[in-house]
Amino acid sequence: MQAVADDVFYSIYQYLGFGLIFAVICMIALPEVEYEGLKKCLIHQWHKLRTDKITRYKFAFFTILFMVLSRTLICRNIWQCPWENIIGEWGIFTSDGTLNTEGMLNVFLFVPLAYFGVLGFCQQDDLDKEILFNIVKTSFGFSCLIEICQLFFRVGTFQLSDIFQNTLGGFIGVAVWAMQQKIMKRGRKNMKTTLLIMAAGIGSRFGTGIKQLEPVDDAGHIIMDYSIHDAIEVGFNHVVFIIRKDIEKEFKEVIGDRIASICSSHNVAVDYAFQDINDIPGTLPEGRTKPWGTGQAVLAAKKVIKTPFIVINADDYYGKEGFKAVHEYLVNGGKSCMAGFVLKNTLSDNGGVTRGICKMDEQNNLTEVVETKNIVKTATGAEADGVAVDVNSLVSMNMWGLTPDFLDVLENGFKEFFEKEVPSNPQKAEYLIPIFIGELLEQGKMSVKVLKTNDTWYGMTYHEDVAAVKDSFKKMLADGMYKADLFTDL
Repeated sequence: MQAVADDVFYSIYQYLGFGLIFAVICMIALPEVEYEGLKKCLIHQWHKLRTDKITRYKFAFFTILFMVLSRTLICRNIWQCPWENIIGEWGIFTSDGTLNTEGMLNVFLFVPLAYFGVLGFCQQDDLDKEILFNIVKTSFGFSCLIEICQLFFRVGTFQLSDIFQNTLGGFIGVAVWAMQQKIMKRGRKNMKTTLLIMAAGIGSRFGTGIKQLEPVDDAGHIIMDYSIHDAIEVGFNHVVFIIRKDIEKEFKEVIGDRIASICSSHNVAVDYAFQDINDIPGTLPEGRTKPWGTGQAVLAAKKVIKTPFIVINADDYYGKEGFKAVHEYLVNGGKSCMAGFVLKNTLSDNGGVTRGICKMDEQNNLTEVVETKNIVKTATGAEADGVAVDVNSLVSMNMWGLTPDFLDVLENGFKEFFEKEVPSNPQKAEYLIPIFIGELLEQGKMSVKVLKTNDTWYGMTYHEDVAAVKDSFKKMLADGMYKADLFTDL
């Protein structure tokens, strides 16, 4: 085996440098890259290489691809009789009794080629027999192409054993991927995930009362009930309420104690975190009564968040699709994501709304959130201050999928916010998650995957929205999307 190892390390030493250059060229030439200018393209791909694992898989694939091509075609001498040994050597040892290092290397080179190929280009989260078959078939076809080129250009010998060995390497590579997916899937079943509900605000435009506690159906369920139901249904097993201390009693009477009992019967833990205007990395400005925003709200739960989590507003209905997409993304190893809602599914009939319109790259990675105010419905779609807005745009509705590591970044950002933003606007400055994430994206310090959801978002921005929201829930119940006794189907 020493001879095989030496051959492998020699191949790496001989071809790796050129393989990296080849990979860079291939990454620049990918169809999804449409940036003008080589410099911008390189910067863009370098950012993706650091933040996107799919890009890293593709880069590794192209590097290994060049190494394979170099060893089999590019760096070969002219062979006078390329058909002299068509059968080839099939065993571990050659006919003269020496170790068949060439055959072993044929296998070893195709293992990572197939492995990174399926990871980089197939993007399958679950085992798929068709994928396994197609990768093996592709390995066979690629090997045949190499052998035919060797025969035609006389840069090696055409050998059936090479085709078998290369195909075997492709099979082993995809089998490794399959085993990895099986192990990960088994781990995902027991993975802990948290639903983080921001319920500290009272809604200044709602009028009197706490809008998060407004019933939306005849059974007295509130929007939060439906969000918790949908989250538990897809696999979230920890619920954390972010509230103010002064509404704790009413909150627990209306929902907290009841939800705790329901969650207990489904092995779902419940915790509370309290947002406090005084819980800040500095001194409270005199006269400040306004809360510090969603960033501080999420930070209030840092001590109880130990798992990947989803953040939602208490008074918003998001639908089932968004919860499922975010949960699957998180349990499959994703770091940061956002449910992207279609703008037309989020507008109010009772006035203008503010929406964060998302801009994304070709792989649905978030590049910018454009905060757009006063978006109103029109006969032809929507407009903001007289300017038409694409109603099919994806928007952020504060439904984020994040990991505990993000909380450390958020905490450091809160300290900077107090140093830079608060002094110039002590009474109204807010630390908002979308704005903070936007800054991280601009600095290349974060990557966020946008997961499109076609569900209709419902919220009670205005008191007049209540009737329309109740009608929507009545229809969903009539259509069988939910049971009147909400949690009985879990």
